[in-house]
Amino acid sequence: MPTVLRETYPTAKKEHICEFCACKIQPGQKYVRQTNVYDRTLYDFVTHQECNELAHELMMYDDYDDSGLDGESFRSQLYSYIYDKHIEDIYTNWKFNRYEIVKKVLKELKNE
Repeated sequence: MPTVLRETYPTAKKEHICEFCACKIQPGQKYVRQTNVYDRTLYDFVTHQECNELAHELMMYDDYDDSGLDGESFRSQLYSYIYDKHIEDIYTNWKFNRYEIVKKVLKELKNE
């Protein structure tokens, strides 16, 4: 499992790409930045706050091996949630980029 050395919530000064949804983190937007170490390699991990929150809400962090949750697995679980809950309207109400889908799912979970 990666070891989190530091977690901060800065405001982006430049554009970043979210490790989970692979969409842009825009300048001026708050995001999550972790400094991690795994297998003796130090690296930074950046993600939208909403993507991190959704990963917690759907307990995505609980299902992974020593390497932790990666973007491909996050996106796969995100799409599985949509297919499971919204198969009847997936082509009419879910045509957004992944970041917008994350925000829509979070809103839905909070209203349940």
